[in-house]
Amino acid sequence: MKKVAFLITVGVFLFMTGIYLSTKWVIFGTALSIIGSFMVGGSSYFLINTKNKRTPE
Repeated sequence: MKKVAFLITVGVFLFMTGIYLSTKWVIFGTALSIIGSFMVGGSSYFLINTKNKRTPE
């Protein structure tokens, strides 16, 4: 869970910083926004529980 919280926090920070910087430096701000959104989206991979905990009845 610590990895997910770290990736989401850093990703949102980069995304918001990229949005702000894209008003002055378009290419750099857009790149930061894309990297941040990939980090937020990629962190959802770690949230998926692949094991079925229910026992078959």
